[in-house]
Amino acid sequence: MIPYLKEFNEKKIKEYKKYIKKSVSNNISIEYGNKKGLEGYLYNYEEELEETPIELIENEKIWMKISPNEIQGCFESIERANGKVGVVGLGLGYFVQEVLKKDLVKEIIVYEINKDIIQLYKNNFGENKKLRIINKDAFEVDSEDFDFFFVDIYQYNLSLDVVKHYKKFKTLHKIKEYSFWGMEHFILSCPTHEIAWVYIPEEWMEMCKDLFERFDQSEYIKYFTPIEKGLALKVLKEFSKIL
Repeated sequence: MIPYLKEFNEKKIKEYKKYIKKSVSNNISIEYGNKKGLEGYLYNYEEELEETPIELIENEKIWMKISPNEIQGCFESIERANGKVGVVGLGLGYFVQEVLKKDLVKEIIVYEINKDIIQLYKNNFGENKKLRIINKDAFEVDSEDFDFFFVDIYQYNLSLDVVKHYKKFKTLHKIKEYSFWGMEHFILSCPTHEIAWVYIPEEWMEMCKDLFERFDQSEYIKYFTPIEKGLALKVLKEFSKIL
C-alpha cells in the first residue's frame, strides 16, 4: 500500500524536517505549514497529520510542498529512476534526494532557473558527487543523454504545457524514459475507450498500473477524483499527435 499509508507519509515529512529548515533567500522562503491536512495524490480527502507540510513560497504564493500529494505523486518516478537522470525543477529537493539514495542512479543533472532555490537547497543538503545543478533555463541547455528524465514545474496542475515541454525536451535531449509530475493522474483520468486509440509509452502504463494497484489497496480508493474530463481529453489529443 506504500505510498498510501499515513505512517509512510508522516515518516517522510519528519525525515525531511531534519534537513530542511525555515529560511529565506530574497523573495523565496521555506515555511512549515499550519494546516495539518492530508492532501493526497489521485483523491480529494483530508485528514489530520502529526506533521505539517514543508512549504516553498515565492512572493507569498506556495509553489510546492512536501506533503502526501508530493510524496505519492513522485513515488513511481523515484522507483523508475536509474542511470543518468535529468530533472527540471529543484523545488525543496524531495525528488532529487530520494533519487540520490538509489545505487542504480549514477548521475543527476538538475535544471533550476532560480538561484535562490538552489542556494536554499545547498544550505539544507550540501553537495553530492552524483549531483550537478545547472542554474539556467532548461530549454536553453546543451544536449545530454538521459536514462530517465523527470519534469516537475507544474504546481500540481495539468495543462497543455506538459505536451509542449515533452516535445521540446525529447528534441533537445536523447531520453530513454520521460515522466512528469501528475502523469499517472492524467492517464487514469482518461476513459479507457479513449486511451485505447492512443499510443502511450510502455513505462507510463506500467507506472499507472503499479500506482493504481497500490492505491486500490488503500482506504482512499473510494475518494478517487479524476481530473476534469474535458481537460484530460484535450491533453490526450495533443499527446496523440506526437507520441
